[in-house]
Amino acid sequence: METLYFYVLLLGLAWSIFNRYVIPKMRNLPPTPFSPLTLMGYLWFYKQQPLHRTLSQIASRYGPILLLQFGCKRVLLVSSSSAAEELFAKNDLLFADRPKLITGKEFGCNYTSLASAPHDDHWLHLRCVSTLEILPFHRLSGPDGSIADEVKLLLGGLYRTEKEIVELKSIFLDLVFGVMMKMFAGKRFVEKKMTAKDEQIKLLKDYVICSFRITTGEPDVEYFMPILKFLGLRGLERKCNKLQKQGDAAMDSLIKEVRKKIPEFSNGSGETEEKVIEFLLARQKDHPRCYSDKTIRGLLLVLLSAGTTTSASILEWAFSLLLNHPEVLHKAQSEIDNHVGNDRFLEESDIEHLPYLRCIVKETLRLYPTAPLLVPHESSEDCKVGGYHVPKETMLMVNVWAIQNDPNIWAEPTKFNPERFREIVDERDGFKLMPFGYGRRSCPGKHMAVHVITLALGSLIHCFEWERISEEMVNLSTEQTGLALLKEQPLMAKCSPRCTMEKLLRQV
Repeated sequence: METLYFYVLLLGLAWSIFNRYVIPKMRNLPPTPFSPLTLMGYLWFYKQQPLHRTLSQIASRYGPILLLQFGCKRVLLVSSSSAAEELFAKNDLLFADRPKLITGKEFGCNYTSLASAPHDDHWLHLRCVSTLEILPFHRLSGPDGSIADEVKLLLGGLYRTEKEIVELKSIFLDLVFGVMMKMFAGKRFVEKKMTAKDEQIKLLKDYVICSFRITTGEPDVEYFMPILKFLGLRGLERKCNKLQKQGDAAMDSLIKEVRKKIPEFSNGSGETEEKVIEFLLARQKDHPRCYSDKTIRGLLLVLLSAGTTTSASILEWAFSLLLNHPEVLHKAQSEIDNHVGNDRFLEESDIEHLPYLRCIVKETLRLYPTAPLLVPHESSEDCKVGGYHVPKETMLMVNVWAIQNDPNIWAEPTKFNPERFREIVDERDGFKLMPFGYGRRSCPGKHMAVHVITLALGSLIHCFEWERISEEMVNLSTEQTGLALLKEQPLMAKCSPRCTMEKLLRQV
């Protein structure tokens, strides 16, 4: 019997070697390096250090197009701008599906939401509604000034605070969430002034933060090793299910509240005075199947979850960089002072006249893309990438962090240098900079996000002086592990009103 076990083990080892090294050459698959990225190795790296850095090191050694094995799943890793350009130029449609992760099932209405649905007519409808109707700029700058009002609320709160040192992560989260809530429902989010009636809004914010943290911070072991489902190991699924019930209840309550206020819905024309929920409910009258309550709820939850933490994180990284480079901060202040002056606040129309400020945002996005590996794609058919055969149902990861820190295309890539973007007319040229992805599955809210980030960043440095809390530099090397590039320790900074702006700040 022991001899039999020995031969079975030997046969299994031989098949493993044959499957890993011989079959790929026969089928012309991309190189599959011998690496610890089996299931356990993947989980180890996932928890111990940022995955994008580990994958960048592997790609620099073995090549820009690799086929890794995460447990039972194949993962195509693309780590160069030329490979990414070929991928999206030739195979964007074939890689327009999403892998069926547990978070996509639980947070994505059983794979029917904008983020997790396959590329079909339903997804095309959601994408069209999001891009053309929900996220255009007019939603931000209507008569009540969604973004302008929320930024002024932030400025006034900072001016009246008695604290010299402020914690910026939570401030930025409140700002972005407030902008989204004002745009969606016309409701202002001020946590300190919330009543019991507004408890659902607080629960909604908790859902947005927690769902993003789970999606990007906890590995879906069951996806990469399906046998665990049969062993009853469904901890992540239960956690997601419980949280989703909270999010569904909170959003249903908000939609119900808006519906009560408009007994006769508007005509769904998308005019600027119409809030997003009002617009969707108006469309529901004429197209009940396309705009069911479930579809509306799922779409709003996805947009909130995807847009809040990401934009807040970019603002936190931008301020961290500016605190470590005060000369850049002062140069941006001078640009704003020269154009805006000190007798009014920075306005949305000013942004196009502030090229240096926009360069700071672009350089932050280059160094710290919130989704350094993008949101995973999946191939719907067999295809060719870089001359290699890629099988159907292969997960795709594009390491944009590696591309945006590639010394072959960026001079001194680790240096914070906003001036580099003054000479780049199209920052996406050559696929060198794509923090929001590219093609059909790129972020639909990318223009809105950059708009909010730029106005908030400019307004804060226009109205206040900022310093580090000590002589030590802000630590930029501590990143949370997982699929999102988030700062591990919340940013603390000294904040004081600029003398030239105090008169205006008193009026807020």
